[in-house]
Amino acid sequence: MMKGNIRQKHREGFAELNRYWSRLADLEKAVEDFYDFSLAFVEEPIGRVLDRIRSFEPSVSVIGQIKAGKSTLVNALVGETDLLPSDVNPWTSVITALHLNSRHRPKDTRALFRFFDQDEWDRLVATGGRLGEMATRAGFEQEAEEVRSQVTRMRQSTEARLGSQFASIIGSNHAYPVLDKETINRYICYGDPSELTTGLGAGSNDGVFADITKSADLYIDAEGLPSGLCIRDTPGVNDTFMMREQITLNAIQDSRVCVVVLSAHQALSTMDVAILRIICAVEAREVVIFVNRIDELDDPEGEKEKIRESIRRTLLRLGLDQDISILFGSGYWANFALSDEGQLMPRSLASLQRLCPGLDVGDPVALREAAFEASGVPALHRMVAERVVEGPGVAFLKDIEAEIRLIIEMSEAVDSAARLRDAGMAVLTISQAELMMKVADSLQKVMVTFDAAAVELRAGLHERLTRARETFVESAVEALQSHIQAFGETGSWEHDPTGLRMMMRTAYLSACGRLRREGEISFESVLDTVQDLLQNELGVYRNPATIDFPEQQQHTAPTVLARTLSLDLQGSWWQRIWETGVTGRLTGRFLRFGSAKKVEKKYRTMIIEETQPLIDNLLTDFFDPAVAVTREIVTGFALDQSQFCEALLERLHEDAPAQAAKAPAPGGDSTAADLTMARRLSA
Repeated sequence: MMKGNIRQKHREGFAELNRYWSRLADLEKAVEDFYDFSLAFVEEPIGRVLDRIRSFEPSVSVIGQIKAGKSTLVNALVGETDLLPSDVNPWTSVITALHLNSRHRPKDTRALFRFFDQDEWDRLVATGGRLGEMATRAGFEQEAEEVRSQVTRMRQSTEARLGSQFASIIGSNHAYPVLDKETINRYICYGDPSELTTGLGAGSNDGVFADITKSADLYIDAEGLPSGLCIRDTPGVNDTFMMREQITLNAIQDSRVCVVVLSAHQALSTMDVAILRIICAVEAREVVIFVNRIDELDDPEGEKEKIRESIRRTLLRLGLDQDISILFGSGYWANFALSDEGQLMPRSLASLQRLCPGLDVGDPVALREAAFEASGVPALHRMVAERVVEGPGVAFLKDIEAEIRLIIEMSEAVDSAARLRDAGMAVLTISQAELMMKVADSLQKVMVTFDAAAVELRAGLHERLTRARETFVESAVEALQSHIQAFGETGSWEHDPTGLRMMMRTAYLSACGRLRREGEISFESVLDTVQDLLQNELGVYRNPATIDFPEQQQHTAPTVLARTLSLDLQGSWWQRIWETGVTGRLTGRFLRFGSAKKVEKKYRTMIIEETQPLIDNLLTDFFDPAVAVTREIVTGFALDQSQFCEALLERLHEDAPAQAAKAPAPGGDSTAADLTMARRLSA
């Protein structure tokens, strides 16, 4: 009974999300019913609506500091206390997606592991990963070679360990019909691969495939968990050679909620700089900070406010949103309560007693209930549910309902066309071919205008990004000159690139905002064009006021800006540029007169080489896809309107007596009662 009560409380945290999915399921059923009696020309739009509903899977990314207890917390979130290994070592970290009650689970598959392909594997060794690439750009050839040598040894060790299996594994995937801890550990275990002996049969198999595993997908079916939610465990932020850094950033890019897990011990001092860069890249509304491991604090309640203020000061210093939610808890407490086994460690028990005065630790039911409530997991469940529902959930539902209203409006217009004809209110002076030619010509002009605007926006974004870089370089060089004046040609110097990232982020989001407006203008132009043709050529009037451009954003967060630059490695890289001079060789002496100018020149060159990929990625991997998505929305809408015009003209040209005597065919006429019911879909 005790475990059942805890499980019930665990499920209650997702109540709002489950209610949302229940509403979405009812909407899907209603759309399916509407499809059965829909007119033929709206079958494709209805099919798209159903596909979108069925494929909707909002994701939550969980990132965290080393030893923050992130995987322990993820286990508690899904109610599987021993699913993911919790001994975190970023060397073998793997992006792991937990799909809850997914309707898209591959057949006979509960666990799916994907491996790096040969090109990715070869590139890692050739460049030494991102770390090796940065060393090469900085002119540290010796250090770059050392990094490549380390990666080469890692590769040789991995290939030797896997033996003949390596060739068949690389670029492939492994699928399993059941979730098994031992199997999962072989692919995403966070242990040290150097502890494995060669050969698959020797020693422990934990982490045997971890070096070459690119991602893992685990499918969990459990009553009470929300349907269609994906929780991504992303420990690769601190990957040693940054080989998984971009994979992690891609995962965050696709998520609409980002849970940042901090350790209560580390949060009081400073947050990990890589985590701060990610927070800077995403929308503040999408960020939740969870301070974990408060069970290890002597006085958790007394230290909460100190930790909260420390985090707020850090966010304020970086100009980040002060409304970011901060929760406190312990994944360890939650898993203790959910497992119904074992005992709390003495220090953790003492901490819980301090937090819950009067707690009867001799009562196992009261103890576990108190541990679960104090764990912060129920609050985190509610926060995640709220963010998903009020963010992507509301926008998605509004867009679906808008599409349904449009389908109903077009269906009603076509269904009533015969009455207009019989009443002598319709104009039949144009042929179908002539009308469709006019529609096609008009819509083509709309798309040409949109494409031209998109090209102009892209050029403007490129100019702003380049100008932001130039501004940063000038400020950095000015700071360098000030350093020389103050300290002479010696000592270390650094310049924080946060300002550069913020300027680039602002430029990107501004361009995306203007792109959305161009999409809205094109959307409205399509409506106006079709309405003019219907009114002038067919005598048909409609009310376009209820047709709106989709609310869901067409762009993704510019997570590429969180990627590590050599500028971020100030202690071990930029300091050496200054201390060693432009030759890269230690001289043991102060820099000679005039060498400062050479350092300035080298700095300018290096910063340009480091940031050019950021500019290129923002344009080609972020802005261009946003243009493509926006264009697809407009062209899809234009195609639907074209088919609507064609169906309307066909109905107007039908023979009235024959049509009246004709029984409705599947996909043909809808009755007034049918349309009344369908209209409720968008209520």
